[in-house]
Amino acid sequence: MTKNNAIKSVKEQKKMKQMFSYQVTMVVHVVDDDVLSAKAQLDEKGGIVTKRDVELLNSTPLYGEKEE
Repeated sequence: MTKNNAIKSVKEQKKMKQMFSYQVTMVVHVVDDDVLSAKAQLDEKGGIVTKRDVELLNSTPLYGEKEE
């Protein structure tokens, strides 16, 4: 491997990644016998999503991360 190819290879491995932060607001329906069982089911299995709003809050560059 030549020096130029080695430098190019290192630069390609260090492509910049970003971290994105989102605020997600959802309306979820759960069918069950009582509120405690419904909460347990929601925590374990989720529910039926009928509304989902997504807002991008922030993005931050991450330097030196290797792409896999």
